Amino acid sequence: MEAFSKKDIIHIAASDFHTAFLTSEGEIYTTGSNESGQLGTNLAENSFFPEPVAALDTQIIIHVDCGQGHTVAVTDAGALASWGAAEFGQLGQREAVDVLTVAHPRILKGSRELHFVRVACGSSHTLALTGSGSVYSFGQGVFGALGHGNTESCSTPVLIDGLWGFGVVQIACGENHSLALSVDGQVFSWGWGKYGQLGHGSSNNEHNPLQVKALADQMIIQIVGGGDHTLALNNEKQVLAWGRGHWGQTGLGTLSDVHTPTQVHLPEGELVIQASAGVRHSVVFTESGKIFGWGDGEQGQLGRSAREKVQVSPFLISDANMNGLTASYIVAGGEHTFIVFQPCIKSSQDSMISEERLFSIQNGDLHGDGLRHVRVPELPSMLEGTGDNTKRLHSIGHAIEDIFSSIRFIVIAFKHQPSFWLNHMDTSNSSRKEYSDFGDHGLDVKSIRNVYQRILELRNPEILKKLGDSLIRLFMSIEKHMQNVPHSRWIRALLIGLQCPFVGEKGIGDMVSTRIFSVFSKLTFLDGRKITFWLSTYPRDIFGGRFVRGVLRYLSNRKEFTRSGSIPHDVAAALKTLWYLYEANKMEPHLLYSEFYSKEISESVDLLEEYLKWSHAKYDKDLNTLVSFCQVPFILSPQAKSKILQVEAEMIKNQVVQASILQHLSGNLFAFPFLVLRVRRDHLIQDTLVQLNVERIDYLKPLKVIFEGEEGIDQGGVTKEFFQLLCRELFNVDYGMFTYEEETRNFWFNPNSMESEETFELVGIILGLGIYNNVILDVHLPLVVYKKVLNIKPLLHDLNDLQPQLGKSLQQLLDYEGDVEETFSLTFQITYDYFGEMKTYDLQPGGGNVPVTNENREKYTELYVKYLLEDSIKDQFQSFNKGFQQVCGHHALQLFHYEELELLICGLPHFDFDALEKVTVYQGGYTKDTGVVKWFWELVKDMPLEEKKALLFFTTGNDRAPVGGLGCLPFIIQRNGGETDRI
Repeated sequence: MEAFSKKDIIHIAASDFHTAFLTSEGEIYTTGSNESGQLGTNLAENSFFPEPVAALDTQIIIHVDCGQGHTVAVTDAGALASWGAAEFGQLGQREAVDVLTVAHPRILKGSRELHFVRVACGSSHTLALTGSGSVYSFGQGVFGALGHGNTESCSTPVLIDGLWGFGVVQIACGENHSLALSVDGQVFSWGWGKYGQLGHGSSNNEHNPLQVKALADQMIIQIVGGGDHTLALNNEKQVLAWGRGHWGQTGLGTLSDVHTPTQVHLPEGELVIQASAGVRHSVVFTESGKIFGWGDGEQGQLGRSAREKVQVSPFLISDANMNGLTASYIVAGGEHTFIVFQPCIKSSQDSMISEERLFSIQNGDLHGDGLRHVRVPELPSMLEGTGDNTKRLHSIGHAIEDIFSSIRFIVIAFKHQPSFWLNHMDTSNSSRKEYSDFGDHGLDVKSIRNVYQRILELRNPEILKKLGDSLIRLFMSIEKHMQNVPHSRWIRALLIGLQCPFVGEKGIGDMVSTRIFSVFSKLTFLDGRKITFWLSTYPRDIFGGRFVRGVLRYLSNRKEFTRSGSIPHDVAAALKTLWYLYEANKMEPHLLYSEFYSKEISESVDLLEEYLKWSHAKYDKDLNTLVSFCQVPFILSPQAKSKILQVEAEMIKNQVVQASILQHLSGNLFAFPFLVLRVRRDHLIQDTLVQLNVERIDYLKPLKVIFEGEEGIDQGGVTKEFFQLLCRELFNVDYGMFTYEEETRNFWFNPNSMESEETFELVGIILGLGIYNNVILDVHLPLVVYKKVLNIKPLLHDLNDLQPQLGKSLQQLLDYEGDVEETFSLTFQITYDYFGEMKTYDLQPGGGNVPVTNENREKYTELYVKYLLEDSIKDQFQSFNKGFQQVCGHHALQLFHYEELELLICGLPHFDFDALEKVTVYQGGYTKDTGVVKWFWELVKDMPLEEKKALLFFTTGNDRAPVGGLGCLPFIIQRNGGETDRI
């Protein structure tokens, strides 16, 4: 074609009666019928030579396609331009609804924001593909060609929901049927199916996209829509065809219709790299440079070498070298065919091709790309470059938008295994398998982190905004579709989004976070379990530094945590996300439980109101309805939980006191508002046991203690002394209830104790009363006791707080790589000391005859731990727990982590006397600036630890700080008499 002797044609679109040519400079030329204005030129009549579409001179066009009477193009900015027949809305122009034709190209309003990259035109309908893999359609809806579930026409682009989440990389149209190719190499078809052109094994029409199951085990890399037939090219470079066969256009050796994809057999050794189809003929271009064709050749569309008007099997149209030229790609129109050859680059003096375009041509980056699938940008490689030139940043910006707003591309971009679609010839079918089959999220966490970091390092506000906006669109789209599609399409995107450094930050980060958390809040139970497991597999720095702290930062930025008595949706969604992270942390401990505390929530919410809402509301354990922060107790600090427990205790005390007063007024002279214990110092355990066994209901009353024979009113000090003395006696090893482990300095239940169950019950009651009356107790029990109180099953590592050497030995047994039976010579029988006599215990029936082997050592260890921490002290602990639960077995106890429960009972082991100084109250004329007061604090802060503990014990009755630290103690300094300076 002489008209293009100085032009580089990189793409051709050809319909029945007109053709469009795209140059490397982004210009469009058209020729042929102009009956409906489809040429878009200033000429009113048909054109026999290519003419430029002058109306688009200010645009750079990157793709174009032709329908029967209309033409649609894509600009480099992602906008659509259309012209020609408009009767059925195939131009997508809202303003052209009542118009039959539009002769001059118009840009579709709002199309640029969607960033389109490809178009495909049927007879009277159009498909448009976005850079993020979404497909929109408009035009005639007859036979369901638009894929919207009906046969209605549409005059503006509408998203095809049935393709959401698949990541479409190519679209194609026949006359009245439509095709889409996913990034995973799967083909979808819909529309007219009379001749089997949909490939579903029938002649039915389909109103929604339906996967071509016959191709499910193949990786398809190109799809082609003929008039009423379809071609597909797989990664093994084989062509498959199906549909109407009346003119032999399927190339399968028959004139019959074919309803399922069937391989077209070319001469042996010929591998196809590109295919194209007209209304009644097909052509392919092979790796060797040859061109084969088949179908109707009556109009010469199969070339001069066609022997018959109808060719039912492939025959050679052109060899590898025609007149010294090498073919680059082929295009079949309605009843005509184009072969585009590589330009003869001997001298660039007569060429209009720019140097930059010449480089692209020589590297094969442009010619025929519009006929093939779109490749997902290799963002990591793009970010490896240097410099901040406008072109590079523009490309990176588009890549970020395409990847981070696409539910499928974002996963493909960060898979462990390189993908075919990232410019790699990876032909393994396993790359398409869902990683859920292996229990792994399958994402390259390091690559995700590096990409985010590289984007931040660009320090380009526009790029950062594109990233944020793309993620917002992504998660809005997920939230819209997640209930109607399998989770495998979108669930991994949650992990990628949560790793974004924007999470928890203000500005755009706040909006991104809100959208991500909103999706988390709507996960089903099964989806939640899967995401929890995946979260647990992340490295600690990402899990804690990015995930947990990101959510906590987001919460700290909230202006209000309650609104009209309820928790706002954004706060509730963030808490649900944090809950999944907390559960993941229990699976694989990355962080201390205390790193989930929200200081802002713990200190700002009305704890009484939260407790009341929690205790009265009916909610499910999956947090589908969040009515109180008490439902997510891991965010509350120990101090906040302690306050809630005290609120509960005060409420119960008030109820009991009021009931006692009413009973007393009703004539019951023995109804007192207090629990009064009268005890003798030398019979402390006996007196306490007798009174508490008689007056069980009185546990819930405020406690008052009277030592027989001693005057004084109990204002709290007497009660603290009572607990101090009673605990000292109960935990005295000579009493026989507890043993003392020197190595850990902890007490443990004596499995051989002769004491009654009531006495162990008393110990539990005492611990409960200590909590209930806000008294810190001087007890030293291992953490496993508090786990058991909270119904948490003990594990091997819990033995380290009791018998660390034994725990270490059992772990060595589990880790040993040699022959366990030969080396250790153990059986399922153990020995223990019973008052100086060694006795045996079978961990299972006949345990003395069962050797411990490599195969059963885990069972041995489990049974041994169970015996030591559960079975051997079963009666003692049950009695202890019974007493404790009688006093504290109310709602608030459920809020505590077992380590927090220890702090609640025993206080903190470290001291902040600066905090105590800040809250100290001065009386009797003293102030913080009084000389003796200053000397006091200087002396205290210089004291060694043991003297600090002694001072604390002297003033409070315990050498530990309360929950919340010394700053929570009521501490008063006053004169010791009116005329003295002594404290």
